[in-house]
Amino acid sequence: MNIEGKLVKVFDLESGTSKAGKEWKKQSILIEQDTEYNKEVVVSFFGDNVNKIKTNLIGDVITCNINLSSREYNGKFYHNIDGWTFNVSDIKNIDKRIEEVNDDLPF
Repeated sequence: MNIEGKLVKVFDLESGTSKAGKEWKKQSILIEQDTEYNKEVVVSFFGDNVNKIKTNLIGDVITCNINLSSREYNGKFYHNIDGWTFNVSDIKNIDKRIEEVNDDLPF
């Protein structure tokens, strides 16, 4: 499944050690979709996938390949949105940059 939208924020890198003694790292991003409701979505990248995040692209339109999952704990369900890929949507970004250039015209 893919999600597309504007990269709004890159959260701080989180890391630690699991109960089994393995090192882990996680970084999340905030994406604002072009929808009427529920615009903002947080996508989390784990392990080596953290290296795919490009922090200098805030404001650009991106596409992420995601995996949705749910798990039950004490009778409640909790949901995760895990990111696998991080790509810049070139066509929409080119259109946005052309609009910015046209806005600078003196007439």
